[in-house]
Amino acid sequence: MNVDKVVGVAAIRSNLRKIVEDTAKGSRYIITSRSQPRAVLMSIEEVEMLEIMADRALLEEIRQAQEDIKTGRYVSYERYFERP
Repeated sequence: MNVDKVVGVAAIRSNLRKIVEDTAKGSRYIITSRSQPRAVLMSIEEVEMLEIMADRALLEEIRQAQEDIKTGRYVSYERYFERP
């Protein structure tokens, strides 16, 4: 797990390229303005995971899909899309 890094708005402006590269590698930045935390910068994968975790219906569908795979109740990609 990466430790959050705290950075001010001015530092974001002058180091944006490196900060974006770091977030792509898993770092998170807490962005401050006037010494107050104002925003968080994180990877798109982390945002997507948070959205999934916040959607209980989607989590239940994922859980059910995992159960279906364990019990063999699925059709492979190749078989589903095979041509008659």
